[in-house]
Amino acid sequence: MSRRQQLAWWGGCLLLAAGCGGPKPSVKSGFLEHPPRRVAVLPFVITFDYDLSEGQTIPESHQLGRTLFRKTFYHAFTTFGYEDLKLSDVDAQLASAFGPIESGAWRAARPQAVGEALGADALVYGEIERIMHFATPLYTETSLSATLRMVDARTGEELWRQQVKAADRGGAVVQKGQVVDFIQDQMRSYNPGIKFLRVSDMAARHAIKGLPNPPWSGPMRETTRARSDRAVRLAVLPFDARKPAWRTAAASLRTYLAADLQDSPFEVLELQQVDAALASLGWKAEEPLPEDLPLQQLAKALEVDSVLRGTVTGYGRTYAVVESWVKAELQVDLVDAQSGTVIWSEKQKGSRTAGIFKGPTGYKSLATAPISGMKTSNLERVSNNLTHKLAEALNASPAVMTYVDEKTQ
Repeated sequence: MSRRQQLAWWGGCLLLAAGCGGPKPSVKSGFLEHPPRRVAVLPFVITFDYDLSEGQTIPESHQLGRTLFRKTFYHAFTTFGYEDLKLSDVDAQLASAFGPIESGAWRAARPQAVGEALGADALVYGEIERIMHFATPLYTETSLSATLRMVDARTGEELWRQQVKAADRGGAVVQKGQVVDFIQDQMRSYNPGIKFLRVSDMAARHAIKGLPNPPWSGPMRETTRARSDRAVRLAVLPFDARKPAWRTAAASLRTYLAADLQDSPFEVLELQQVDAALASLGWKAEEPLPEDLPLQQLAKALEVDSVLRGTVTGYGRTYAVVESWVKAELQVDLVDAQSGTVIWSEKQKGSRTAGIFKGPTGYKSLATAPISGMKTSNLERVSNNLTHKLAEALNASPAVMTYVDEKTQ
């Protein structure tokens, strides 16, 4: 199994006040001495008392949130050294052994019976104590609180427990004297799937941090793209730059990242095709993208599901006689083309240092090292490494994997 890097938390968005937390995990002493091998992530359950009248059911948005949280946690879980069972196989075997999933008969069964039915060494239970999707003209909130438990299927003993809370809140925002139009954010809030995807990602990442990770010894897993007959189409938009002098660098970083994403679960469109579609909408090369870019119109023209935006927030060389630095810094956002909502956000920076503070040096190298450290080749090396890390982070994101699964079903 390939080892995928841990991701940073979701970047803050202009219309977003997001949070996630929970107490430290509870882990059985000596867990990794004899870790379970085959683990099944069971259907997550909402335990909140709705006090429903006869004939009423749990809100559809809550059911969707429950499903997305389970899928997102599962994708985060697959990066660990357990032999995980596919969710569809778990559900089919539970239904075969205990009847329809929604009947809840499997919940009343002992872990030993469930484990035997699934052929699993351990079971992950997800219990959602509170879940909310609330949208008004002035305030929106999508949140959940849950407890995740891993139980030994042979003894019924609890091996791991983690409580999580995550929320995505939005509304009218005033920043730097500019009133931000939040009408579009309100419209996005009526898409609970996208909102719960973001909240689920935060909750899953928090939960997975405290889960012991045994070494993997099984076969390589298929990628999401390999499992699907349809790839999610992605357009990498021209990158913006904080300073006009960085626009050439922005174009290079865009090219590097598009190349690195060829092995992602996305079908990445040719950059020339994207630029031609933008030109038909009035965009001119070497100019920043307009703030009012008609994203849905662009997506329809290109037949894409999502777009990747980027902003170069730092780039260049610094020389200080005995020391020099080259650096590149890039912020990228994966955006659902239909809703305009950010699915995933990441900021990475890279740098190289040459000179006296880099390490011991002689008189000659003391004079030449800072100068040689500013070579264009070093800056290109930093840029290539930066986009490679961003591509790895996107490919490993549980939210992105869940998003791709939803789009390819």
